Amino acid sequence: MKNNKKILLVMMIGILFSLTLMFASAAESNYCCEKTTAGAWCQNAPQSVCDTSFKTAPTSCDSTSYCKKGCCFDGNEGLCMEGTPQKVCEDSSGTWADNEKCDVPQCNLGCCVLADQGAFVTLTRCKQMSGFYGIKTDFRTTITNELSCIATAQSADKGACVFEDSALLEKSCVFTTRANCNVANLASDVLVNNSEQNFSTGSGFYKDYLCTAPELGTECAPDLKNTITLEGKDEVYFQDTCGNVANIYDASKAKDNAYWTKVYKKSESCGYGDSNAGSTTCGNCDYFLGSIAKKSTGILGIGDPAYGDYICADLSCAEADKSHGESWCAKDEPSGDGKDTVGSRYYREICIMGEVITEPCADYRNEICIEDTFNGFSEAQCRVNRWQDCTKQKEDADCSNTLARDCKWIEGYYFSSNTGQIEKAVDDQTEYGQLHPTPQGLCVPNYPPGSNFWGASETGGFDAATPEFNATTPGFGTGYISPSSDTIDSSVLCGLANMKIVVQFNKTTKPADIFGLFSGNEEWECGNDACERYVSNPSSGIITEAEVQAIATDMNGICSTLGDCGGKTNWVGQYTDDGYAAYLLNKRLAGSGGAEVLESDSSSNAAMSTATTGSTGTSGSDIASTATAVSTLANTAGQISGEVVADIDSSNPIQFRIIIDYFKNMFGIAGN
Repeated sequence: MKNNKKILLVMMIGILFSLTLMFASAAESNYCCEKTTAGAWCQNAPQSVCDTSFKTAPTSCDSTSYCKKGCCFDGNEGLCMEGTPQKVCEDSSGTWADNEKCDVPQCNLGCCVLADQGAFVTLTRCKQMSGFYGIKTDFRTTITNELSCIATAQSADKGACVFEDSALLEKSCVFTTRANCNVANLASDVLVNNSEQNFSTGSGFYKDYLCTAPELGTECAPDLKNTITLEGKDEVYFQDTCGNVANIYDASKAKDNAYWTKVYKKSESCGYGDSNAGSTTCGNCDYFLGSIAKKSTGILGIGDPAYGDYICADLSCAEADKSHGESWCAKDEPSGDGKDTVGSRYYREICIMGEVITEPCADYRNEICIEDTFNGFSEAQCRVNRWQDCTKQKEDADCSNTLARDCKWIEGYYFSSNTGQIEKAVDDQTEYGQLHPTPQGLCVPNYPPGSNFWGASETGGFDAATPEFNATTPGFGTGYISPSSDTIDSSVLCGLANMKIVVQFNKTTKPADIFGLFSGNEEWECGNDACERYVSNPSSGIITEAEVQAIATDMNGICSTLGDCGGKTNWVGQYTDDGYAAYLLNKRLAGSGGAEVLESDSSSNAAMSTATTGSTGTSGSDIASTATAVSTLANTAGQISGEVVADIDSSNPIQFRIIIDYFKNMFGIAGN
């Protein structure tokens, strides 16, 4: 008895100890860790495993606010996850909603039709999947379950629709979609409304089968005389005697029963991955590879297909040696580098369906054509000719920046702020003896703009996008384009190359030697900066006609880059020089613009000669120009001096002129 009491006491002590441990363990684990030391979120676990950097509470996570479960919506993938803690959702870049069952608008499901497949997903997910497959989004909210969605997608399946033709007392067939097979009234019978085969009658829809399949037992047989094309398709197809389309034309399989039984994909057909252009045995054409189904144009059977009348026509342009879709630039030569001729234009040519289509760029060279090649495939486009701010650029780097403008840099001449005209650059980069640097070049259009030079106003040829050149501040580095008008006065632009040069010589007498036996020698020296720039032999006391002609040639080259200016060749190759003139005193030495000028009579004390260049009509540059140049020579007290005055008739301005005069100081007095 005593032993039984002892055993009972031990058992009671053991039970109490076990209960104590159990309650202690339960108390230890009844904590909600927002995050555990192992990285898990919202876990019911012992306090010892909770990450002290995050929240903890001695209760179940279902009772906390920070681990409350809701709906997490992934906006990128369009997926909704039920029962997701807010913190977990937000850390995954999701959108959390206080709805554990995801009963929210963005999680509403619908049928996403992807060609012949269907998926019961959210709208966002449907868009994501459609984009992945490169097809248009087709999301149908009226379909409310997955089975209906799949059935809807399958309705686009194609195959043989077999039915009993009571008139012919035999089975007939139409190659169509599952949906059309279910509702079609074919021949005199209404087809059974089941979407699969009716094995008792042979009627029904047979996915991916052709109507010529032997096991279907229809009246339709292979037609080896005719082939067909389909609207919206590139390929040539066989057809059967019922007029149904069959597989892609392949002469090698014309009598192959398997090829007339089931549908073959394009990728399973002959010549896949090639254009098959001109092939007489394969109709697997591909528009993007340069072919499309067309009726054969063979002569005496040469080039005709083995079966039917259609082949894969070559879409390339053999004469241009270009593939279908390629584009390239065409232009009247010469072009660019300031050499575009009067009346010339740029064009974009495209090879389309075997023909070369020419698209002109904007006239008057308002647009030019640019071209590049990618993996042997050329592409071209017309773009705006960006010449308008060329004359403002004073540095080669700015002028030659092709990302900003279409200009070219000409060495050797620059626009002088002192004389207001173009001058020859000097090696020491000083101007008129002053020690300040001068530019060593000019910035001019690389593609000279055209103009309506035959119009009375000289302002045509530029659309609203090509505004007027500001004539109030003409000149290189100062002239600019103003948006105030849609016209341009070509004479202002061409007139930037006008020059008036006065060359002065001084006669000096060297002193006699120290013995006074010989008088000093007399010689000519330059009396001004123009003499130093343009005269190669100042001691001669003259500027030669050859030097004047060289200046005229240089300046005409500059003038012709500014537009349809100066002596120039037109687009048919005819050159005329009546767009400019150059004179030494009153003698014309270059160009034929205007009437001939009489030489001055320097023997009289007040000789005056007036030169008037008349209207030249149309010519190589086809620019009418009129100018009056008055040169007055006064021979007074042994000093020959000259002054040049140029007047511009604003109603019909001259395009380009060079007038050069000179005077000599015969008394050894320093010149001006």
